[in-house]
Amino acid sequence: MGRMFAIADIHGCCRTFQQLLFNVIHLQKEDTLYLLGDYIDRGPDSKGVIDTIKGLQHDGYDVRPIMGNHESLLIQSIESELYNDLCVWLDLGGRATLKSYGVEHPEEIPVEHLNFIKVLPACLTTGTHVFVHAGLNFCLADPLKESGQNFMLWDRMNRGVEPDKIGGRKVVAGHTVRSIDVIVESLESEFIQLDNGCYMGGAFKGTGSLIALELVSGELFVQEKIDT
Repeated sequence: MGRMFAIADIHGCCRTFQQLLFNVIHLQKEDTLYLLGDYIDRGPDSKGVIDTIKGLQHDGYDVRPIMGNHESLLIQSIESELYNDLCVWLDLGGRATLKSYGVEHPEEIPVEHLNFIKVLPACLTTGTHVFVHAGLNFCLADPLKESGQNFMLWDRMNRGVEPDKIGGRKVVAGHTVRSIDVIVESLESEFIQLDNGCYMGGAFKGTGSLIALELVSGELFVQEKIDT
């Protein structure tokens, strides 16, 4: 049995992501890596992040990515007939993504990358954890159903976990930037939060790193942003 890691909100910080994988946690093919969405936007190399994930999967690593709200916004900006949907994505970091691909419109992003993003699931589960980008809607009888997908991508309220509705599992999420102290505190709760705002580079105290959690041991691995 290998180790089991979760990483949230890479946001185009490809160098930091690779440093964390290969020089900090030393990812092995027997490990399982859950990625909690928001691979693109804001940081300098969204293309490199997607290339890295696809390359790991191609090479036989057990990498299991899910959808983030930024991936959803990208796809919506292409599929929607509303110009405003494109503007929203661009204003929320999409311009950095276009720059990394060297294109002017999201439709010009390579089709293999768009297809990779389109089929990402909104959540994944194991016997012990639910991996989701933002959160779950516990007002639903079954928060894991597709009807709760908007919460999975966007929720910031963290109204609390009802373990009996999700088989006694813990929720592991990103999406909302938390300081290291808050992240460490969350490890003892039913709602583990792993977004440390890597793309911001420490603009706020206790933030600016990419974090990997090893889910069996509870050990955190921290890599400060090295992308420029």
